[in-house]
This record gives sequence, C-alpha cells and structure tokens, in this order.
Amino acid sequence: MSNKYTQEQVAEKIGSSCKFISMIERGVSGLSVSTIANLCDVLDIEPNSLFNGIIDFHNNDVSNKYIIDSLSLLSSDDKDFIISVIDYVLKKNS
Repeated sequence: MSNKYTQEQVAEKIGSSCKFISMIERGVSGLSVSTIANLCDVLDIEPNSLFNGIIDFHNNDVSNKYIIDSLSLLSSDDKDFIISVIDYVLKKNS
C-alpha cells in the first residue's frame, strides 16, 4: 500500500475515532459494510484484499451475503439496473 496513514488520519477520513481504528487493528471490533467500504476508499484498496483469502466467495452462503451487503451500498438507480440485469439473465436461462 503506497499510502501510509496514522490511526488519527484514517479515523478522521472515515469519520471515526482513533480508539475505534485501534480496536479494528487489534481485532476486538467488528466492521460494518459501510466502514469496510470507507476504509477501502481511504486506503485505495479492494475489499477482497482486506480478507487475505480467508473468505471463500465461492461458498453460496458467503456469496449471497456479499451480494446483499454490496447491494445495500448502491443508489436506487443502480439497484434498479442490477435488478434488470438479473431479470434478463433469468429470462435468458429459462
């Protein structure tokens, strides 16, 4: 990662506290999807890189959760677009 930020800088950029960033680093606090997205934006990294291969996205349960969590980050217009793509694929395969 080319950007080296202090805990204070990261906390400020994601609108959180240094204590929270420290808790994340030590693994004593969980993260919401929006916090993960914010951290990835600040650090200029992909969300998958945070998990270092520990999550198997081919597992249906994890894949479904990933899709649902990702959809929650989208605008209404983007959600409508995704729904139209799903409808198209479903009709094409039926």
